[in-house]
Amino acid sequence: MDIRHQLKQALREIYARLVFHSGAHRLLDRWMPRRLLVLAGHCVATPGNAELGPDMRIETAELERMLTWFARRYEVLPLARALERLEQPGRRSLVALTMDDGYKDNRSALLPLLQRLQLSATLYLESAPLEERRLNWTHKFSWTVGRIGPARFAELYGDRAGKKLAAGPSAYQLKRALKYEVPVEERTRIVGELFREQGGDERALCEQLYLDWDEVRELDRAGIEIGAHTHSHDILSRLEPAQAARDIERSKEVLERGLGHPVQSFAYPFGRRWDYTAATQEAARAAGFASATTTVGGTNGAPLERFGMRRVMISERTRLHRLATEACGGFDLLRRFGIEFGDS
Repeated sequence: MDIRHQLKQALREIYARLVFHSGAHRLLDRWMPRRLLVLAGHCVATPGNAELGPDMRIETAELERMLTWFARRYEVLPLARALERLEQPGRRSLVALTMDDGYKDNRSALLPLLQRLQLSATLYLESAPLEERRLNWTHKFSWTVGRIGPARFAELYGDRAGKKLAAGPSAYQLKRALKYEVPVEERTRIVGELFREQGGDERALCEQLYLDWDEVRELDRAGIEIGAHTHSHDILSRLEPAQAARDIERSKEVLERGLGHPVQSFAYPFGRRWDYTAATQEAARAAGFASATTTVGGTNGAPLERFGMRRVMISERTRLHRLATEACGGFDLLRRFGIEFGDS
C-alpha cells in the first residue's frame, strides 16, 4: 500500500468519525438529495465458512447492529423494491442489503436475523453451484493454497503452464495475477488440476459452502429477493462478448426455471470498474434484468444508472461510522467538489 493511499484512508477515517460522532450525519441526511445505499456482503460468519477469510464474512452481532441502526433512520428494502420506492415521491432515503454468490449461511444465519428484525435482502446467486454443484475457480484456489501455500502453488502452476506466474509472495497477489494476467481457460484448467491433486472434492466443498435448491426456494418463499450473479462467476470483461452475454443469460434461465418466476436483479462478478464493460451492461439489459450492481463504492440517486449501480462492501473490517457517512450523503458531498477518498 503506497503512502498516498494510506493518507487517503486516514483522511477518510477522520472525516467519517467526525460526521458520525458529531451528529452531522443527521443534518447531511436532510440536506443531501434522496439516495439509495446498497450494502454488499457475502457471508454471515459460521464455522462452515471460516476458510473464506475476513473480507468475505461479517459477524452476526455486527450485522445486526448495522441493520438496526439503518432501520431506525432509513427504509431498508430488498433491491428491486428499493428501486421502485426511489422512483416514487418521497423524502426518506433507502438502504438495501445484498449478499453475493449464494452461501449456506444466507439460510442458516442471515434469514433468522432478518426475520428477527422484520427486514429482507437480495441474494445474488451463481447458478453453476445450484445446477451442477460446481465451484468457481476462486474456491479451489483458496482451498489449495490453504494446504500448500502460495509459493508452492505458484511454482506448480508455472510448471504446468510452461511459464513463471508473475505474482508476489502473498495469496492476495497470486489470486490477483490469476484473475487478470493469465488466460481464463488456462487458469480454470490448472487450478482445477492442482485442487484435485491435493485431494480436493469439488462436490463436497460445494455442499459445505453453497445453498442448494431446497434452501433457495425456502429463502424465496420467506420474501428474500433472489438475483443472478452469472453462471460461472468469471470476470465478464475477460470473456468474449458473446460468451459473457451467454453467461449472464444462463444464470437468469437457471434461476427462473428453478424458482418458477422472473428474476429482476443482477450483479457483475467482482464488480470493479475494470470487471465489466458497456457491452456487458447492455447484455444484462438485453437478458431482461431490471438492474445490475457493481462494487464501485457510493450511493445511488438521480440520475439513476440502473446498470451501473454502486454498492459498498461490508465484512469483518467494516465500521458503522463509515457506512453511516456514506448513507447520509457525506462522501457524496465531497465528490461534488472532486474529493474522492477511494471506495468504502
